[in-house]
Amino acid sequence: MEHAHDDALLTPADRLALSRRRFMTAASATAGVAALSACAGGGGGGAPDAPADGGGEKSDGNPFGVAEGSTVDVVIFDGGYGDEYAIAAGKAMEELHPGVTVEVNSTVNIGPELQPRFVGGTPPDVFDNSGAQSMDTEALISEGQLAELDALLEAPSIDGGTVGESLLPGATDPGTYSGSFLAMNYVYTVYALWYSQKQFDDNGWSVPTTWDELMALGETVKAAGSHLFSYGGQNASTYYQELALSMAVKQGGVEVAKNIDRLEPDAFAQDAVVQAYAALEEAVKAGFFVPGGAGVKHTQAQTDWVTGKSVMYPSGSWIENEQRDVTPEDYALTGAPVPLLGEGAALPLAAIHGTAGEPFMVPSQGKNAAGGLEFLRVMLSQEQATQFTALTGSPTVVQGAAPDPADASTALTSTLAMIEAAGADTFNYNFSEWYGLGADNVTLWTEFLDGRTTADQLREKQQALIDAVREDDTVTKFDVP
Repeated sequence: MEHAHDDALLTPADRLALSRRRFMTAASATAGVAALSACAGGGGGGAPDAPADGGGEKSDGNPFGVAEGSTVDVVIFDGGYGDEYAIAAGKAMEELHPGVTVEVNSTVNIGPELQPRFVGGTPPDVFDNSGAQSMDTEALISEGQLAELDALLEAPSIDGGTVGESLLPGATDPGTYSGSFLAMNYVYTVYALWYSQKQFDDNGWSVPTTWDELMALGETVKAAGSHLFSYGGQNASTYYQELALSMAVKQGGVEVAKNIDRLEPDAFAQDAVVQAYAALEEAVKAGFFVPGGAGVKHTQAQTDWVTGKSVMYPSGSWIENEQRDVTPEDYALTGAPVPLLGEGAALPLAAIHGTAGEPFMVPSQGKNAAGGLEFLRVMLSQEQATQFTALTGSPTVVQGAAPDPADASTALTSTLAMIEAAGADTFNYNFSEWYGLGADNVTLWTEFLDGRTTADQLREKQQALIDAVREDDTVTKFDVP
């Protein structure tokens, strides 16, 4: 019998194999689990299936044939966006389809709670696969657990036209795995450095545009008895991976991120990555991080930040909603693009790591997959998308769905401004999500931020993780455009 506490003794390759074996051994006992290969190289059997017909009468108002009297089982990740938006969408769906019941449940432990359901053949009809404990996407795909979502894009939108026509350009890219559209990412996330505009104004500080300026601010803050950064080492130290890789991509260009996603043997030895990791090591050695971060969760680290123990925090645009209850009313939360590493950057300061996120998936073995698709169609309406942004301060992938600018917070206003300023200069990377490396990367980055490993050692260990994936023929590899 395998024990979780023994996993730390394994090599990266062994941990990867163990993760897949736990899923696949259990899943193999479940009837009807089909393997996928058409969507990616390195896998087994046939192509993913479209969701089964719901059994009800189809129409423009019920394009998937959701049956009257049926129940839709929805599971939401209760993280930075909460679950209020999903509950509202469920009520809207019940109003649109009298007699249909939408049950919305939320959890922060998507993987631990849903894996037994997949193994037992009783997955939900749609789920939000997000958070530090999300399910292994590669394993779900390779085991045929996800349904194709093309029918959703082709369906009539509640607001006219098709659902696909209502989305921002590129909205479906992150959920498309080597040609198969398997995840509808709902939120347009901008990754940035967040700070209090009031605090900066009160102290006469300028928002850093270069790494040298950021380090100079760190010295100023340290002299005043505070810290530049906080971090939650228990589950979110990789927010600083985001900062480092975003600076590396700006310095070296989008190929830097693509080489990592391609699992190249020297991906973490690229000059721009070396520079970025060395820069973060400089901040660690300078004592710019609140001590004790290795032992706290991200929510505590973020509370330390908004209550004055630190002044900047790298995160996605979900941060406003996640910290809403503890952020001072006059904080004026604002986001700025991560700084440039130095001269000769390939991308401008305004470039951002911006992408559709919060992947919603419809299990192929769900009892009411048609209901899962219809729930997503309702969520992708102007009304529900606008309500989501009003509730969370984050834009969705639905074009034009945003509250009145006069009602927008400083955080949302800055997010929308960054999207506009970046234009086509946006980038993304997927290696950690694609190959289930989140937990391992958190461990490595926590050790680094805690001063227990060097930048070179961190890069070597992360390279070992992707090398293990690349060399494992049982792992489905995804195409990088």
